[in-house]
Amino acid sequence: MRCSLRKPRALHKGAGIQIVEPSSPFEREALSHGLSLLRDMGLNPLYSERIFQKMGYLAGADVLRAKELVEAFSGDDVYGIIPARGGYGAMRVLEYLEAHRHSIKPHLFMGFSDITALHMFFLVRYGLVTIHGTNAIFMAKLDRESLERTKKALFGIGWEETFLYGGLTPIVKGVARGRVVAGNLSLLCALFGTPYEPPLEGAILVIEEVDEPLYRIDRMLMQISLQRGFGGVRGVCFGDMGVVSDEQEALVSLLEQFAVKWGKPCVFGFPIGHKSRNFPVPEGVMATLDADIGVMRVLECPYEE
Repeated sequence: MRCSLRKPRALHKGAGIQIVEPSSPFEREALSHGLSLLRDMGLNPLYSERIFQKMGYLAGADVLRAKELVEAFSGDDVYGIIPARGGYGAMRVLEYLEAHRHSIKPHLFMGFSDITALHMFFLVRYGLVTIHGTNAIFMAKLDRESLERTKKALFGIGWEETFLYGGLTPIVKGVARGRVVAGNLSLLCALFGTPYEPPLEGAILVIEEVDEPLYRIDRMLMQISLQRGFGGVRGVCFGDMGVVSDEQEALVSLLEQFAVKWGKPCVFGFPIGHKSRNFPVPEGVMATLDADIGVMRVLECPYEE
């Protein structure tokens, strides 16, 4: 991970925020509520008809989705960028982004789930602080506090409180300090062994997942455990892991097994995931995890000052 980070400017009232779609297709109607919420915040959502393209399980051809991202990040009339949804496909555009990364400007970028691949690209290859947070369509599902924190994260309002996370359940106690690396477990694992693999050394990992059976969660956590550099991880926060209620007890037992094996400060119940509680989390900035009292606090302003 770069020691010197590029940081985006917080958005202002009336700012243009570009809707892109680097992953899966969606129905036009699904986006309407998210657009209304962005407008209610005082932003000006922009998009082209390209985002509605469909090519099987992808939102159009790889080169078109990638070109859309590069154009959004290289433009001067856009201040923020948010994907319509996740799904699958973001990894397929990374090589194109790599070839055009010198055109990228440090715009504010928010998204989650499959968008984890883009967060890791921007952090590892460009040193850009991005925000792990809702996609545009998912905004309609957010609870009140998640939506309010999302607004504050976009506008850079009270970042110390916006990026303070309490009420976490300690698994292994202790205090850790490191740089935040947040994302979807499947995508983090899929990126290992690539030029965009998650930077583990000195990291506080914040992990979420959805629709994966317990044995696959077990396998992916085992993969992380065996990854070169995992010894440098400072702490781990588990968000919502997307299992059915009948498996929740077994999930907690599984996470406890790994946490004890790792011997690092570790908590459960971090407010990210595919349910209504999905707080924004800045990538790459310094934070402390106090697993004695169940609190993570971001220490570093994630915006250009």
